[in-house]
Amino acid sequence: MKKLIIILLIIMGISCQIPIYAQEDFACMGCTIDVDVYEKSEHVTIRMIFLNLGLPDFNGFSLYVPGKVNNLKIVDEAGNVLESSSSPIGKETFVKFYFNSSIKLGEKILVKIEYDVNDLVAKNDSYTLSFPFESPCDIRYLKMAFNFEKGLPVLSEFQPSPSRFESVDNKVSVIWYKEGVKEGEKFVFNANYDEKHATLRQIKDQIPPKEEPQDNPAMYILMATAIIFFGLITILLLTRKRGHNKIDVALNVLDPRESRILKIISDNGGSMTQAKLFEQTTFFSKPTLSRVLDKLLKRKLIEKEEKGRTNIIKLGEKLKD
Repeated sequence: MKKLIIILLIIMGISCQIPIYAQEDFACMGCTIDVDVYEKSEHVTIRMIFLNLGLPDFNGFSLYVPGKVNNLKIVDEAGNVLESSSSPIGKETFVKFYFNSSIKLGEKILVKIEYDVNDLVAKNDSYTLSFPFESPCDIRYLKMAFNFEKGLPVLSEFQPSPSRFESVDNKVSVIWYKEGVKEGEKFVFNANYDEKHATLRQIKDQIPPKEEPQDNPAMYILMATAIIFFGLITILLLTRKRGHNKIDVALNVLDPRESRILKIISDNGGSMTQAKLFEQTTFFSKPTLSRVLDKLLKRKLIEKEEKGRTNIIKLGEKLKD
């Protein structure tokens, strides 16, 4: 039992060396940020997808968001409101939230952070919308979108160059994509527009690229290994409760000749003379029986005790419960 557990732990250790996108105890599989700009206000929505890869008690997260946060609301994918707090620090706000229950190993959860803000847009001769972002963790894909209410002044400049534009319903959107974002990596997304120009131009819709990243086979290998490990442990515990002792396990893993001999000894109370054993193994010659007994003796699965002209063969200590 102990040896099997050690072997399984070694297998788990080897599996954990397989490279995956996030090397931490959890993965930020995706992050989308929508900044909605209206004539007199701005609203930010941040959606983050978390996957627990190994934390025994993954129950919360924190990050810095741009601007002075008002009307903060954080919910999970089921719409449950999460406990949260916010603290302004300079031009940013430190936001911390807690899941309603700890996220189990392999469990995935979507969290939506929403807040109002009024200091993302600066006005001089023209308007400048700036959204700095510092990644709080490794992120497999990041989508950043500025969504302008139609009727606002014409868009003119963007930094960095956007991935695509969209015009849907009453919004004109400027969208950026990033993949494989590392923890601590910084970006600043900027858009300039001038109220002296005409109403927002209509931007031709483009077919959006696939946002979902490809599945990571290494992550599934790790999860499958964990399932197999805990499954085997459960099976071992259940079989022991049902009376499967050490001799039963040995009979299933030894070769047929060794298993047959141990079965005969076990059925005779765990001890018998070698002569009687030979009588009950008529399919063995004496030399063959002696060779098999020597193998079992070297592996300490049986014990041999000389008694007169014969030997007493007993089950070894390894097979005694």
